[in-house]
Amino acid sequence: MERVTGRSRLIGLALLAAVMAPVYAVPVGAASEPPISADLEGRPIPAVEVGRYACHDFDYPRIHCYRTRADLERAVADRLAAQPASGLDGTVGATATGYVKVYPDAGLQGLPAVLSVRYDDLAVIGWNDRISSFEGLAGNGGTFFEHIYGGGFAYPFNAYQQVTYVGDPYNDRFSSVRPR
Repeated sequence: MERVTGRSRLIGLALLAAVMAPVYAVPVGAASEPPISADLEGRPIPAVEVGRYACHDFDYPRIHCYRTRADLERAVADRLAAQPASGLDGTVGATATGYVKVYPDAGLQGLPAVLSVRYDDLAVIGWNDRISSFEGLAGNGGTFFEHIYGGGFAYPFNAYQQVTYVGDPYNDRFSSVRPR
């Protein structure tokens, strides 16, 4: 029987770690997701700064941000007015998709973000653990999750639901969202 020394055990563990590291380093499907980019009134900003401004993602993976809530409201209204609920080719526009407006403060206060796509990690756009209130604006609602990739507790919401405070157990604890 061969004796395993401390050195050969370390070498074996290092080789195992080197082989297994790629499996755990990249989430499944992450390589196929488009890179998110953002702009503030047309000027590029890092995606992680989206949480500092009033933004919408109707051009995902491009996120458009504005300095004021009023500017965001105008941009969203213009965008929705210009886009039919469904096109002649059967495609569905933003007015028929699910989206939610999230706020960093209770009472629907602070600079909001309008989110229309699934975010497995809200930290990528600066919204991890920051949501205190929200409005489900269209579609079939969706779900917020405590952890990234839909882990932890689930907090479902409905279309056209207005929640002025998510409650102490949930405040500033959402890390992923899946609008429907």
